[in-house]
Amino acid sequence: MIPNRKCIRSPRTLDRGFSLIEAMVASVVMLIGLLGLAGLQVTAMRANHLGKRMAQASLLAQDLVQNMQVWQYSDARLSPQASASPAHTGSYTDTNHTDIAKFWELQNSDTLVSTLDGSSLTFDYTDGAAGAAQVNKLAANYAGVLSPVDSTLPTGEQTVFQRYWNVFLVDLTSSGTPQGKLVQVVVRWKEPNFGYRQVSTSFYKYDPTGFNL
Repeated sequence: MIPNRKCIRSPRTLDRGFSLIEAMVASVVMLIGLLGLAGLQVTAMRANHLGKRMAQASLLAQDLVQNMQVWQYSDARLSPQASASPAHTGSYTDTNHTDIAKFWELQNSDTLVSTLDGSSLTFDYTDGAAGAAQVNKLAANYAGVLSPVDSTLPTGEQTVFQRYWNVFLVDLTSSGTPQGKLVQVVVRWKEPNFGYRQVSTSFYKYDPTGFNL
């Protein structure tokens, strides 16, 4: 009779751990995951910065609009300029006219170029140093909010935002006499790694003399 024999495994088999190759593969997988996480963090930081700038630009646009609403209808800063391009000193019966639409969306370049047809633009007014027919129109006696200044930016870009605005005479009844003015406001700034961005708004200012008719 043959006695039962138990199979006895070698201690080396029972205590076997990770090999060097397995450890290296695990390290590579973990490194890829960490690199992906780092990329997401950078993207999130850029998105947060862009969101902050957009909120600030919207505040500056609304601040300018609120101040304009209390300006006199005949204020010099609310008069169309012949030197604007395209020129718009005449009356418009259509607020969606091409001359108006060209200014709504600009390319993300330093120069003012319309995305509608690629034409170069010149606004009626700006509160910045260049880029419009009239310059620094808010410098005197403006009680509203001004653009923040970032001294860490290159010289010439330290004033973060620049506001532009156009004034269009509107004659919706085709009477030959404008009933009011459509004021178009654009705020632009340079976003790192994204180029120039903008926030746009508008409002309609009635001619007060029309209420006496």
